[in-house]
Amino acid sequence: MQPGVEFNIDRVIDYEPARAVHLTGLLNEQAGLVYEAHSTDYQRPEAFRMLVRDGFAILKVGPALTFAMREALAALSSIETELVPWGQSSQLMDVLERVMRKQPRNWEDHYKGDERSVSLQRRYSYSDRVRYYWDQPEVMESVKTLMSNLSQTAIPETMISFYLPEQYREVRAGRLKPEAHEMIIHRIRKVLRPYADACCTQKI
Repeated sequence: MQPGVEFNIDRVIDYEPARAVHLTGLLNEQAGLVYEAHSTDYQRPEAFRMLVRDGFAILKVGPALTFAMREALAALSSIETELVPWGQSSQLMDVLERVMRKQPRNWEDHYKGDERSVSLQRRYSYSDRVRYYWDQPEVMESVKTLMSNLSQTAIPETMISFYLPEQYREVRAGRLKPEAHEMIIHRIRKVLRPYADACCTQKI
């Protein structure tokens, strides 16, 4: 079901219980049934709790996870450019842009405007059409290079603080290793945690 939550290129429509009463009211007549709520990406934690309370007990998540992964990889790529000579670096974000331009079928119907606007949408949009390109050989090789470079180079805490502040706090607390892979996973789990908190008592 669509409980009135949605997102587009640069805006999230937040859950408002009053707008879904026509759906939640039907559950009172159907004991034991719950809804699956679509497009719940990017909602605030309190919205997830309200959705579950109102009978939308299955919360569909998609682009928010790849969006978080992209943020982490972009931050790590920026760190890499400062620690590794340019010729040896992955140049990940440039590779992504080049591949997306060469193969526009997954984004050209979604992003509109002048060249500058479309370029920004490709890189930052909530709809995260980048997610369709991570399995492209050139992109996969670039990610492999990024991870290899950072595995051979100690990442200074100060740079983690600058580019990945949430992960920095966990590193300083001793709960997270200052390693690229671990910080990517942590970034994704930060997105999943509000879903788990709303739906169950088990932490992830």
